[in-house]
Amino acid sequence: MILNKDIEIIILVANKNELSFTTENKSTFIYEIGVGKVNAVLSLATLYEEINLLGIQPVLLNVGTVGCTRYPIGHVLYPAYYAQGDAYTEGFFLENTLFLKGQGLIESISMAEFNYEEALLTSDRFINVNTAFYQDIKHFNPLAFDMESYALANFCHLKNLPFYSIKIVSDNCDGTVKDWESILGEISGRLGHILDRFIKERLCQEKIGIPDIS
Repeated sequence: MILNKDIEIIILVANKNELSFTTENKSTFIYEIGVGKVNAVLSLATLYEEINLLGIQPVLLNVGTVGCTRYPIGHVLYPAYYAQGDAYTEGFFLENTLFLKGQGLIESISMAEFNYEEALLTSDRFINVNTAFYQDIKHFNPLAFDMESYALANFCHLKNLPFYSIKIVSDNCDGTVKDWESILGEISGRLGHILDRFIKERLCQEKIGIPDIS
């Protein structure tokens, strides 16, 4: 399918292997953004130009896998807090770090208001509990880890775009990239079913008010 003026929902997925999902709904479009924060924000910037040219105001829905130490593989999460997972959170580094909250409308809140235990932290690496990096951040006890969401949420916050995310636990932060690849076939179909239900029950029935693109 080609992006067109009838599109109302755009599903953002880092890697097509993460999601087994098909739909006959002509208003839903799947857009592969690539793995990692840089790829994600560059892809979204390109998409933003395209939707502006078309004059449409779609809902953006990020779907994918996460590492998580608190829930088993296959557990589905609906994050509403987003933060940098590999940035310093003290001193002058905070001047360029936003703490984001929301499903739909994304807002920036103070660090004091930010709930790390319900947060998805975005890093440019697969998190492993046996690394020194994890030891530095484990006291936050975050909800989960991924590699794109914060960049996407941040862009949507700046451009006043509606943003939602659905994540499924693919590992417990104790394996490797190869382990992640091997589990995708088992969970991508489940994620597709969850996504289909979310679109029908949450997005469509609630008739979300979409803010103007600026």
